[in-house]
Amino acid sequence: MNHAIEVRGLSKKYKSYPTPGHRILEALYLGRRAFHREHWALRDVGFDVPKGSALGIIGANGAGKSTLMKILSGTTFQTSGTFACHGRVSSMLELGAGFHAEFSGRENLIMNGIMMGYSRREMLKKFDEIWEFSELGGFIEEPLRTYSSGMAMRLGFSVAVAVDPEILIIDEIFAVGDMHFQKKCIDKIYEFRERGKTILFCSHSLYDIRQLCDQALWVRDGQIARYGEATLVTNEYAAFERSLDVDAQAVIEGDLPAAPRDAREQHPRITDVRVHRPGSEEECYEYSPGDAIDVAVSYENPDPSRYPIHIGIGFLRSDQTLCVANSTQFDGVAVPGESGTAVLHVPRLQLLSGTFVVFCVILDGPGIHRYDNRMAKQDLVVLSRERNLGLFAQDHRWKIEVAREGGSSS
Repeated sequence: MNHAIEVRGLSKKYKSYPTPGHRILEALYLGRRAFHREHWALRDVGFDVPKGSALGIIGANGAGKSTLMKILSGTTFQTSGTFACHGRVSSMLELGAGFHAEFSGRENLIMNGIMMGYSRREMLKKFDEIWEFSELGGFIEEPLRTYSSGMAMRLGFSVAVAVDPEILIIDEIFAVGDMHFQKKCIDKIYEFRERGKTILFCSHSLYDIRQLCDQALWVRDGQIARYGEATLVTNEYAAFERSLDVDAQAVIEGDLPAAPRDAREQHPRITDVRVHRPGSEEECYEYSPGDAIDVAVSYENPDPSRYPIHIGIGFLRSDQTLCVANSTQFDGVAVPGESGTAVLHVPRLQLLSGTFVVFCVILDGPGIHRYDNRMAKQDLVVLSRERNLGLFAQDHRWKIEVAREGGSSS
């Protein structure tokens, strides 16, 4: 069996009643008269997730993402279709899901594990591991109603990963909690990937999807709009989101019949990212340490006076370690005009052997808000033919001092 998850023709229908009384009326009529409206949250969804891979699920609010995650987690049932999860499933869908507000963190921890199929004795053995990972300290004995949303997330995630599932399902939970614990969660997820676990990760952060997932599934109006390599799908979805922003702005301003969409684009965006050798327009993604390299970022900014921008370019190693990043803001370089190309020239590449993701972002004037982001079409491959160790080729020189008799040296 090469697939951890198999989904075939999955559909989910909800009934919407104007008032609770209409539900009773429908029951009294024994179904001969309908008092509800039908809403299909999912329609004929089908896909496979290979074992040991990470699948990102993206889409607008109400697209059907959470319904899909709930069905795969077993917390709700499909109207039609089938699915199979081959292995133990652990999920974290909503903050506090499966927890009781009046129970302590310890009691909720044990109860949640029992709901996943573990015995009380097994959960007691895992208690110290879960408690230590959650970093809740003495709050573990306090009722859950006294917890902040971040503390509830800590407890839920700690339980979810401690049961060591073959399949981990996570639905947009990292929006809360401090940066330290978010990093800890991400590290744990990468540890799961290294151990060959399968991950389903639903998020509105396209950046996180690109970095964490091999494949991405775009859900739109309850159906699959696109399924494929994460970078390609997220770029297509980002373009779709920008088109929605344009149409909404056009309606507000009353100029919908006006010029083509590109002319009505209101926010700064990246139109292209290319890596090439200086003096050449031909793209190249394979280099050696010491080579010169250019990263060219094409941008559009329809209203520079309203939206002053800066451009950042970074290099991520395949294990998601940020190796180096440069920004026009840090270097005091202006990015003017309604369109143009910003070229980062690196005269001597210091990276040693490895595979690196080249990512680019457009930031606002203070460098806080991210208008757009995009990755280069291919990973940057650096091949060293020398016996070097580490991440960077550091400029250096040696000086040897030989001790002589009498204490002098040269």
